[in-house]
Amino acid sequence: MKIRERLASIIDRAIEIVSPTTALERSAARKATEEFSNAFQGARYNRISNNWEVTSGSADYDLLPDLPTLRERSRELLRNDCHAASVVSSLVDNTVGPTGIRPQSAIRAEILGVSEEEAAEIRRACEVAWERWVDHADISRRENFYEIQRMVLRSIVVNGESIILPVRKDRISSPYSFALEVIEPDRLEYPGNLDSVAGRFNRRSGVELGKYGNPVAYWIRTNGHPGDGIYERPANNKHRRIQALDSEGNPQILHIMNSTRPGQTRGEPMLAPCLQTFKDLASFTEAVLVRERVSACFSMFIQRDDPYNAAVNRSDETVNSQRIQEIEPGMVSYLAPGENVTFGNPGPSSAGYDSFVMRHLRSIGAALGLPYELVAKDFSQTNYSSARAALLESRRVFGRWQNTLINHLCKPTYSMVIEEAWLRGEIPVRDFERLKSEITRSRWVPPSYGWVDPKKEVEAAQLAIDAGLSSLAIEAAAQGRDWEQVLEQKAREEARRKELFDADPESGDES
Repeated sequence: MKIRERLASIIDRAIEIVSPTTALERSAARKATEEFSNAFQGARYNRISNNWEVTSGSADYDLLPDLPTLRERSRELLRNDCHAASVVSSLVDNTVGPTGIRPQSAIRAEILGVSEEEAAEIRRACEVAWERWVDHADISRRENFYEIQRMVLRSIVVNGESIILPVRKDRISSPYSFALEVIEPDRLEYPGNLDSVAGRFNRRSGVELGKYGNPVAYWIRTNGHPGDGIYERPANNKHRRIQALDSEGNPQILHIMNSTRPGQTRGEPMLAPCLQTFKDLASFTEAVLVRERVSACFSMFIQRDDPYNAAVNRSDETVNSQRIQEIEPGMVSYLAPGENVTFGNPGPSSAGYDSFVMRHLRSIGAALGLPYELVAKDFSQTNYSSARAALLESRRVFGRWQNTLINHLCKPTYSMVIEEAWLRGEIPVRDFERLKSEITRSRWVPPSYGWVDPKKEVEAAQLAIDAGLSSLAIEAAAQGRDWEQVLEQKAREEARRKELFDADPESGDES
């Protein structure tokens, strides 16, 4: 752009010498063209916006070259930055909660062509099979399924994606062979990191794409993490090609990612838009800390005229003949003749530090869709109205990620568990293949968020039910409960109460 402008300027000056009228017409035409082509101020190149660098690449062109660096910096922040750790923990804790997102069988009797009693029996069998499997979900035997949910979401936030391999392997004490293997996204790579278009497959960062951009296969590094160093396990075949779907259309790999643009092959770390903001905040905090430490260490130096006494009274500490040079709070030091000290003035105390930190944390929260209170864990200036508004806004973000986990992790996993349970004869239903989608139909209940004001919110829930705008199932699910379990528990409690406190008229007992 600058070269073209210089060349045009030289030509204009040359024409102006020969024909001033033509030069004037060229200038007017250029100005009109610029005004027409830059109707939007944000698209104009001028003195202020001339250094605004932009690209016109595709989603993969813009992301894939920078993805390793974005992942590494996100992980470094999570290890060493308290605010970044708070953001990730808040997102995971509020999305998955301490107990996880739990399933309820949602089989419909009329679809299966059975009675409601038979449908209830099938539901109970499915839920019993699921509960038996949950504690054996991890192929490495470290996590249960609800802990895997937390790990998967954390990986999506920090790495931009999570990769889960369904595994079928008989294990001691496990009721089913099906299990999940969660792997780091770094292991998804094409051998030699050479992406190319080969035949009808387009290889991009370890993913083979089909005609319509659909994943056809994934290349997984089999001998451990590429950054495993001395712990790396040697293997002849370092990569394995895994088909995205098997012959029956079941997923052979679950690739859950933070997708922000059409045609995106790999996930973008959620912290990417605010990495520089985190770094600036950490640098400013360090500078303030150093300034305050220096301010607290101003010391008094006394210079003597008697060189003999000055030398005798000195007691410099040395290490390897090198003088240790440092200042301490309240230090008094005697200088030899001819020595002088010049202080650097660290300036006044950082009175605006809190407002600076708050503004940056608000910017980070805005990028991630979280209120400042959850990012900073600061509720000191919150009342009922502001707390409820902030929580309602943030719950939209949590709900979006809950739906992502439910659709791409929970439902496929539930379907595979129930299918194996049926193969083992634990689900009392025939013609499973034809009715598979209905038999594996499930409803997932997220954890409860709790109440800001229990009295007001319980009354509002009761009014909504009475007005026909809600139901017990909806309100119970909002609190992370199963409405059927609530009713069953109430029935058991009522029966027990009658057993203990109701009088027996024939025995003469008093109630």
